[in-house]
Amino acid sequence: MDLDLRSVGLWLSPSQRVFLFFFSGVSIYSISLSLYVFLFLRSLKKNPPSGSVSLTRSPLGILQKRLSNLRQLHLFTLYLCWFSLAINFPRVFDIMGDYKTIPIVQILQNLVFLFYSYTPICLGFLVLHTVQWIVSARVESFACRQV
Repeated sequence: MDLDLRSVGLWLSPSQRVFLFFFSGVSIYSISLSLYVFLFLRSLKKNPPSGSVSLTRSPLGILQKRLSNLRQLHLFTLYLCWFSLAINFPRVFDIMGDYKTIPIVQILQNLVFLFYSYTPICLGFLVLHTVQWIVSARVESFACRQV
């Protein structure tokens, strides 16, 4: 299937555009938080605090809470993705106009386009989940070593 980015942008509904904007924001926030956590753990590893264990656990507890909230944000975004897909699924059957092919061919082409447009989103979810999983494992590992 030959896809042009301009044609993709024209075919996207307003709800898909809003979801794409929201997903972009979630992706940027997730990557920036993950980078922040990695840098914070690196600074803790290089310069261990000289205070008590409770002072050391407090920043790690805050990081664990933020990563837990990030998991909830990813889950909400996934549900929003499915909601956007469900709202836009009836557009597949919108075949107004004169076509030289039978309607089932146009419906299948619309369905293929819909799934092709959501494939990069699924890949993005996979990448975000993997990064979040690695960062959470690092925080847990660091917290276990501090106790």
